[in-house]
Amino acid sequence: MATTNGQQTGNLIDTGGAKRLAALRDALAPFKRRRTGTALGLFAGDVLLLAAGQALVVFGPGMLLRILGSLITWVGIVRLFLIGHDACHGALTNSDRLNSILGRLAFLPSLTPFSLWHVGHNVVHHGFNNLRGRDFVWEPKSPEDYRNLPRWRRALERLYRSAAGPAPYYFLEIWWKRLYFPGLARLKTRRWQFVADCTTVTLVAAAWIGSLAWLGGQTGASSWMLVGLGVLLPFFLWTWTVGLVIYLHHTAPDLRWFDDRREWLKAAAQATATRHLTLPPLLESLLHQIMAHPVHHLDGTIPCYHLKAAQRRLMELLPEIKPVRLTWSYYRECVRICKTYDFSAGTWRPFRTTGQLAPVAA
Repeated sequence: MATTNGQQTGNLIDTGGAKRLAALRDALAPFKRRRTGTALGLFAGDVLLLAAGQALVVFGPGMLLRILGSLITWVGIVRLFLIGHDACHGALTNSDRLNSILGRLAFLPSLTPFSLWHVGHNVVHHGFNNLRGRDFVWEPKSPEDYRNLPRWRRALERLYRSAAGPAPYYFLEIWWKRLYFPGLARLKTRRWQFVADCTTVTLVAAAWIGSLAWLGGQTGASSWMLVGLGVLLPFFLWTWTVGLVIYLHHTAPDLRWFDDRREWLKAAAQATATRHLTLPPLLESLLHQIMAHPVHHLDGTIPCYHLKAAQRRLMELLPEIKPVRLTWSYYRECVRICKTYDFSAGTWRPFRTTGQLAPVAA
């Protein structure tokens, strides 16, 4: 583009809807460059991290080191999932075939079926994030919908929207219902890849658990302890992590949800209805920069190793996108305020089952 940065920014902000998003993607095209060597290095490093965690769980001389191994396993699962996430977007390497292979391998420790994640995440969530009836990920109930739920389902919704909610929400609403052998009622079509990927993660889980149980017998350690520290605890921590990260990406007192696609397009919600959260540099690196999320939602084909620079450029083009530091008080405010969503007023509301809805103070 031949314009200066200031002129370009003005032009982009003045553009509306889909054209605005297309112009932003064009401006960020230089960050889509994929480096296969970098991707393979990241993948190999994360595999070694996971292997080190498992070795400590099995052979660590003492419970503290075994617990440390369990925590390292958790970090390895998270990092490998994020590598698989990039591969599923076709952003990791220069080869689509290699992306498919690496993505499936990287997803195995988190027991994520690759093809089903692609449909639910790439097609549905990225295509329609924060649009009611299309994006199911952390979609809030309207006050009316909440009041009409049966009592047990209202209790479940209250759990999901509490500080303890990310793990049960992801496990039940995402992994169990939509990723792990989802029923025909949720899938309009059943492809062989869906069944193959679900079967593969099941076999991997069985082999993983069986191997740790067998090693317990060989080493004299408790098989239950090895399975608990080697698989169950890391998997629980993984579900909590991914549930929390996705929640924070799309839920905040000032983040909008939409039920009108025209308003959603006008607001360029694929870039503006998600949060850029900042963490200490080490944590951002451990999460492969996924908290730089607006730019990722704008263009999922930008590799994780370019996300930080691309996010800086996007904030130059869209000054209304402001980074927010993730703190406990910030999360507590999100949990306190973001219960149900009044789509007509464009604001979050508390849980109420009767009477008029009181406004929520930000």
